Amino acid sequence: MISRHPSLTRAGFGVATAAAALAVAGCFAGAPAEPPHPVFSAPKAQQPAKALEATLATDAFAFRQAMTFELGTGEAVLTSEGRMAPKAGHAVGTRSWTFTKRVTTAQREALLGSSPAPSPQPAELGVAVEGTDVLVRPGTAPYWIRHAPSDFTLDGNRNVESLAGTQVPFGGTLLELLSSGGRVTKSTPTGTGRTYTIRTTAPAALTLFPKDLRDMLHRGTDEAAAPLPVDLVLRTDGKGRFTRVSADLGALKARERGSLRSLKGIRAELTVSQHGAGAPKLPSAARQLPARDTVREIDELEPGACFDPHTGTGSNRLVVSRPCETKHGARILAQPEMTTAYPGADKARQQAETACDRAVPDSPAAWRAESAGRDTHWFTWPTDKWDWNEHGAARATCYTFTNY
Repeated sequence: MISRHPSLTRAGFGVATAAAALAVAGCFAGAPAEPPHPVFSAPKAQQPAKALEATLATDAFAFRQAMTFELGTGEAVLTSEGRMAPKAGHAVGTRSWTFTKRVTTAQREALLGSSPAPSPQPAELGVAVEGTDVLVRPGTAPYWIRHAPSDFTLDGNRNVESLAGTQVPFGGTLLELLSSGGRVTKSTPTGTGRTYTIRTTAPAALTLFPKDLRDMLHRGTDEAAAPLPVDLVLRTDGKGRFTRVSADLGALKARERGSLRSLKGIRAELTVSQHGAGAPKLPSAARQLPARDTVREIDELEPGACFDPHTGTGSNRLVVSRPCETKHGARILAQPEMTTAYPGADKARQQAETACDRAVPDSPAAWRAESAGRDTHWFTWPTDKWDWNEHGAARATCYTFTNY
């Protein structure tokens, strides 16, 4: 009797355990498996691209990027900020430069871009992107200039195209480098998100800059040598969306004979926030001017015509044609002819100055009365032999800046 009880007890325990195991197994078998994370479950090499997809899947987000140029003992900072709506292909924001006291006048002019005015282009440029069109607002202008893709090829207008991105609507941000074929060298958890290090190259980093600035920089090595590396550090939130991107662009160097030859380094930091917030509001149609109708080379305007000298394109030949009955920054006073044959750079300037000194006093007094400086005028002329006779006889263009 006694010997049977342990046997029965052991048998009963085994049955109960098996039943419990079946019950537990049945419980787990019926539970749904946790879905893979849209970013973090992908192979490591693919996760940054997946993170970009997750970032672009939101209706809109805010961004702010500071790009710092170390120029000798001074610093110049280009800040790009605003909002993007990737699905719609829209962006609205600003690009603005700030300079420390030790940045030279030549360096400021090189970074801001030249203009027909005594001062370079404004330090702040409003930028809006609508599909393939780019709108710019130079400084505090009351209008936005709309550039269609066909306008990007205008002489002197080559910087506008870079204001639109290829990965995101707003151009020039570090997100553009995610298409450069970089290699993921590090991936670590950070809170609920992750931090990645991606190695790309100096030539790829050059694409962040507008054409004029890109021409003042180089890849840091001879073209035949292997390109220098540039590391991007990217941070995501728990949903895999980018929140911060930084890069040391010190591999890029300034050309020896350029205004930026004292360049010691470039660093950039981008923050992305407010994922899913409202889309940016584009400038109203009433405030837009088509570039094809209003952006002109200054010598295409006739005497008496009015214009604004800042186009936001970095060109000293392009101006914004304006009706004289509206607020305008300058007026053409005269366009005297010069010699038929190109006399060389120095003599061309002398001829233009002499021709304008003679012609301006004969221009209508009402035009000259607009001048912001008493008895002051400015002049420009074709600067090389190829442009000298482009529109027939070479002409100087004499103009004045107004009190308007």
